[in-house]
Amino acid sequence: MKANAFAFYSLNGNNLIEFKNCSKAENVCEFLEKIVEENKGKIVVLILDNSKTHHSIKTVTKAKELGIILVFLPPYSPDLNPVEYVWKTIKRKVSVTFVQSKQHLRNIIKKEFIRVENSENSLSFAKRWMETFHQQIKSVIC
Repeated sequence: MKANAFAFYSLNGNNLIEFKNCSKAENVCEFLEKIVEENKGKIVVLILDNSKTHHSIKTVTKAKELGIILVFLPPYSPDLNPVEYVWKTIKRKVSVTFVQSKQHLRNIIKKEFIRVENSENSLSFAKRWMETFHQQIKSVIC
C-alpha cells in the first residue's frame, strides 16, 4: 500500500503535509502555491531531490513566479535533505502499525507528521542537518 505524500518541513514557518493521487508537475505546482499561502511574507527555500517533476519546466517556472528558491540535491543523496529525517521517523511508526486501508495509512502519516512538528525536538532534524552540513550551507548562503 502506498500513500503519495507531499511535505514541507519549515524551520521558521508553517509545516504542511498533503496527499495526492499522483506526483505530476501540476500536483507539485499546486503544493508550491499552498506552501507560499501558508507562509506569507517569508522566504521559502525548498530542498528537492532529482525527481523529474521537481525539475520540470512547469515546476521551476511556478517556483520562480512564487518567489520560491529551489535547491536541488546531488543525485542519489536523499540523506542531504532534512525532511528525510522526518520521513524516517514516520516510516518507523508505520512499520509497526497494522494498516487497514489507504486512508488509514494517510491518517497515520499525517498524525505522526503533526506529532513530530509539535514535539520538543521538532527542530532537531534541521539542527542535526545544519550541523552536519554547516560548511556547505555557509558556502551557499555567503
